[in-house]
Amino acid sequence: MGAIRQAYMMWKSLRLPWRKDVLAGVDLEGNLYFERSVRSAVRTRRHVLYKKNITVAEYNDQIIPIQWQAWMRHTRSQPPTIQELLHDVERRRRMAENVYRLATRETSQASAVAGPETVDTAQNSRSQPPTTSRTSAPGESFEPEGWIPASANRAATRSNKKDKN
Repeated sequence: MGAIRQAYMMWKSLRLPWRKDVLAGVDLEGNLYFERSVRSAVRTRRHVLYKKNITVAEYNDQIIPIQWQAWMRHTRSQPPTIQELLHDVERRRRMAENVYRLATRETSQASAVAGPETVDTAQNSRSQPPTTSRTSAPGESFEPEGWIPASANRAATRSNKKDKN
């Protein structure tokens, strides 16, 4: 960051009596996070000023880092630092690398375990025509009966009882 921008950020983060919005921090994307004290509210209001202008339709949860989401929802009291955000990016990179390694290991193990047997069954199934057998499902033979609503039954039984009395 340049010296002028850094001075501007320091100025915006000062809690002065006439200032409504106080800069709480910046994420790695360049989004600015502000906090506003409201006299009638118990908690402060927190909002984000996106670096890119996005519409409501373009918004998703992945735009804001999870640490900033927690701060915005008052789950954490202090805003995250740049070091926290960088550490999380590195953790995600290592996680993706580990997932890729595990996936390649599993595919190589699966092909080693399956071996030539898989190829033989695939060739055998191609040479023989597939057999289809029609099995019936439990509900295929079901046929609904007539239905009389409960309220009509009650009315009919009541009128029958009155006639008998």
